[in-house]
Amino acid sequence: MRDESNILTRINRSIAWMGLASTVVHLLDVVALVLLLRYWVSPEQLGVATLAISIFPLLDLATDLGLGAALVHRDDHTPERLSTVFWLNLAMALGLAGVLALLGPMLGRVHGQPIIGWMLMAYGGKLVWQSSYTISAMRMKKELRYRELSLVRIGANLAEFAAKLGFAVAGFGIWCFVLGPMARSLVTGIACQWLAPYRPRLLLRLRDARDYLSFGLKSSASQMLFHFYTNVDYQIVGWFFGTAALGLYRAAYELILEPVRLISNVVVEVAFPAFTRLRDRRDLLVDQLVTFTRQNLVVVMPFLGLVLLEAETLLGLFFGPGWTAAANTARLLCIVGAFRAVSFVLPPLLDGIGKPGVTLKYMVTAAVLLPASYIGCAALLGDSLGYLSVAVAWVVGYPLAFAVLAALALAQIDYSWPAYLRRVLGIPLWSALAMAAGAGMRWLTLDVTPGLRLAAVALTMLVALGLLLARFEQITPASVVRAVRGGAAPLA
Repeated sequence: MRDESNILTRINRSIAWMGLASTVVHLLDVVALVLLLRYWVSPEQLGVATLAISIFPLLDLATDLGLGAALVHRDDHTPERLSTVFWLNLAMALGLAGVLALLGPMLGRVHGQPIIGWMLMAYGGKLVWQSSYTISAMRMKKELRYRELSLVRIGANLAEFAAKLGFAVAGFGIWCFVLGPMARSLVTGIACQWLAPYRPRLLLRLRDARDYLSFGLKSSASQMLFHFYTNVDYQIVGWFFGTAALGLYRAAYELILEPVRLISNVVVEVAFPAFTRLRDRRDLLVDQLVTFTRQNLVVVMPFLGLVLLEAETLLGLFFGPGWTAAANTARLLCIVGAFRAVSFVLPPLLDGIGKPGVTLKYMVTAAVLLPASYIGCAALLGDSLGYLSVAVAWVVGYPLAFAVLAALALAQIDYSWPAYLRRVLGIPLWSALAMAAGAGMRWLTLDVTPGLRLAAVALTMLVALGLLLARFEQITPASVVRAVRGGAAPLA
């Protein structure tokens, strides 16, 4: 019992640190994006940049090959295996940099924007540097050293923030979207090597790392497919509707799905090592899954409710009046955001219990279903709805993909749908009631300035949700603090 309590305490403290880091990082990202779109980047320029930067996450994953996840999951590390993993990552990074030098300009010609190729080639240099600190970072994750990792993340993102704005002010245009991440990677690498120094040996033994490669390839393939189906919509919007439409679509995506991803990342970063440690205790594993799900929903649902009610106000206040045309797209993506808040927890569960192949089955399904939906809706509805048709495709396709993922994940831990829903559905229910209260406040304040109305609606929703959660779910700030101090799951 004492060991279990210690693990839960470390998990909850890790979540608290990741929450702090993610809050700071998200605020920096939001402020940077707001300033860039208000003063230096037009919808068309954002569309051009998106055609390149939407590929960056896929490149990061291809460089890692999932070997970082294998390091977290496995306990049989040896100097030979670690050195082999290091040199494999470096070789992959160098190979990708070469591929980008060849194929980047081709993509630029396809879209009629040569700068896309140059941006991708520059990002290849970041990939090579990134491979130098992967092992240090993953060893810290395995040890649940999230305090240090959170501080590193905050410092690195401060560097990215300064670089983005600095290069934009200096007249580098959309290059700021490449140079900012490069600055972040530089600071991350230096800090990780300082906190967890690692020097590889000059040897490469593929046989020693065969199991790592097997696990890592399955895990990375799943993540690569995820980033494929969640980013290929940008290429489709750009192809069907042009870069200006893509800029507006990207603004709606940034307002909804990117915050949901960042908010959920607080849990996801901790979920994989947590599930790995609990994989032999089904009762604790199930409780932790429910806790993670409820944590995501508590934070994400009121945010989505606010966007549903005040999409035009948020887009206008943040990005400027030229971006409010994306409001209906943002509202449709709110539906997707609710499902994604839950779905982000499930792949770490499957990987943590040693079932990355099951995650891969889901990702293959989604990577076929969703792009087909994007193309089909763009072709069939594009003439009448424009780029909004791709948001409709998300609403049609993603709930189906989510149902497949949830069924696969719950079957692996022998946990029924009804039992899971009974423990998590209360959060969306109380959030809907809180949104109704916010809608009432919106109606009462229609004549006030948009900023004051937004503040009134947000405050009403938060107070209503807080009261409902305290009354019906026994979730209060005090219960969260007790959980962090003593190891009890705050939202079980």
